[in-house]
This record gives sequence, structure tokens and C-alpha cells, in this order.
Amino acid sequence: MKFLREPLLHFMVAGALVCAVAQHFDDNAGRYRIDAGPAQRARIESTYRQQYGVEPTPQQVDYLLGQYVRSEILFREGRALGLDRDDEIVRRRVVQKIEFLQEDTGTAVPPGDAELQQYFASHQSRYLTPATVSFAHIYFSADERGDNTARARAQTELKRQHAADAPRLAGDPFPEGTRFEAISESSAIAVFGNSPFSQALSSAPEGEWAGPFRSAFGWHLLRVSRRDPPHVPEFETVKDRVLADYVADARERANAEEFRRLASKYQVLTEAST
Repeated sequence: MKFLREPLLHFMVAGALVCAVAQHFDDNAGRYRIDAGPAQRARIESTYRQQYGVEPTPQQVDYLLGQYVRSEILFREGRALGLDRDDEIVRRRVVQKIEFLQEDTGTAVPPGDAELQQYFASHQSRYLTPATVSFAHIYFSADERGDNTARARAQTELKRQHAADAPRLAGDPFPEGTRFEAISESSAIAVFGNSPFSQALSSAPEGEWAGPFRSAFGWHLLRVSRRDPPHVPEFETVKDRVLADYVADARERANAEEFRRLASKYQVLTEAST
């Protein structure tokens, strides 16, 4: 065609090729240029001060700058080889970094006491103190003379406790002691195991000896002195926890909103493309 022989067209094509080649060589040359000047030294010094709270020595800065140059060279060579593509570890690290960058989006102005108390009132179940029980027990070890003997000793002692006005407590030493004040169900299980004895703490009669009940260690007699139901603590006693929860919730909401904003730019295809 005639227009293909136009000198102007040839000039434009040649110019485009020259620009493309020049850009390629410039990008390629840029790949081999690493900035290790004053700006990088200042960044390294600032990072060191933040991490350790003291000024780095010139020798330390020289060493860290050398480490930066080494890691930058290896990073660029790895990218040139495509090692960053289809790598789940790299992918996960990038995701973690952008999530970290979004962390500060929810840390707004701290709430006032009125707002914090309103938050506390609407989330009281988070701060509910569990039910507790106070009790004494007499322990009979199954280690030395067997389980049956320990149970028989406990039964004999229970009769003595019911018969006498002020009987002497007879039993074996227990590592955690014989009296417990305001202990929760989970704490009792941590001490006595998930056992009939732990279960009896919520059902045994108050003010009298009952049993014997088996635990993870042996047999016990039990006397419950008091049970306290779950209750909501005073605001001032948990104020620090409430503030931490308030900030965490605000950050979570802000992060979710930021992700929705980012996600709105993408089209997610759920069916195979044709």
C-alpha cells in the first residue's frame, strides 16, 4: 500500500522502536543500581534507634548498610528469575504486610468515659465473673493402699464427722491444701481433674460433709461453705480491658470497611471463563 512507503510513517515507527529500546536499557540499567547513599543510611539509623533505643555506631551502620545491599541484590536476582511468582510463602508474606499496613486505620481518637461505659453496658457478657464455690475437703490417697481402701477410709471418716460434735479431721496431705476460697469450675477442674469431685462442687449440700467423691488423685469428703453466682464487675475494675476491647473492635470494623473498599475494585469470577 502507498501509505506504507510514506517517509513520515517510517520515521514514527523508527522513533517508537528507539524509545522502546531506550526504555528497556534504562529499566535494565536501573535494576543494577542500588541506592546506598545518605537517605538509606538515615533510614537504617532511624530503624536502629526505634528498635534498640540508642544511636548506632558508624561501624554498625556500615555493616547494616552492607546487609541491605546484599539482600537487595539477592532480592532483585530472585525477581529476575521469577522466584516471587506462584510462591505461597511470598504470597502470604505480602498479604500479612498489607494487613499490617491497615492495622492503624482503626486506631481513632480514644473514647471518653461515657462512650466507654456505654460500650461496657452493651457487652457485659464479656466481663461476667464466673460462678465460684468455697469449700473444704478431706483427702484419701489411693496410691499407697489402693482405691478400695481409700474409699473405705473416706466412708469411715464421713460417719465420724456426722457423729461427733467437733471431730478431728483425718486424711492424707493434699498438695494444694484443704481449703479453697471462691474457686471457679474451670480452676477446680485444673486442680482435681474433670471428675465426680469437681462435679459435686456445684451439687453437694452446703454446710455439711458429703461424699466420698472420686478425683484424679483419690477420694474426698467435701463441705461447701459458700457458692457465689456469676456477676458483672464494677466498670472501674475492668476499665483497661474494656478500653482494649473497644479499640480492637474499632480496628476490626475499620479493617473490614477498608477491605470492602479495596474489594469493590475487583470482579470475582466464580465460573470457568469461556
